[in-house]
Amino acid sequence: MHVICGAVVFTKIRMKLKNNKLLIPLLIAAVFITVFTLLWKTGNDEVYYLCGNFSAGETKSNVIRQLETANLSHYTHNMDANGSTIVFSSQLFFVTNECIIKFNKNDRVVLASYE
Repeated sequence: MHVICGAVVFTKIRMKLKNNKLLIPLLIAAVFITVFTLLWKTGNDEVYYLCGNFSAGETKSNVIRQLETANLSHYTHNMDANGSTIVFSSQLFFVTNECIIKFNKNDRVVLASYE
């Protein structure tokens, strides 16, 4: 009778070890998903909220000053015959949204759109 109880205890300990082997990958996956989600949300929010700051008539220097405060995003500045355009987007590869800011020849915002 005592041996059977020992076998039962040994089986329970062995099951706990198997559960721990499964628990570690599940915890790693949960941490990865949490970090990925937080980075995606932060990168997306950064572009969205900064883009919402720009309205018609705003100066280019003020726009660039605000864009320089971004931590997870960057911008490109292109000049053309009618003025210029700044495309502001996240540096994170999995955030595809961007803010397109168009300026007139006087370096004033004409349009800021979030796409």
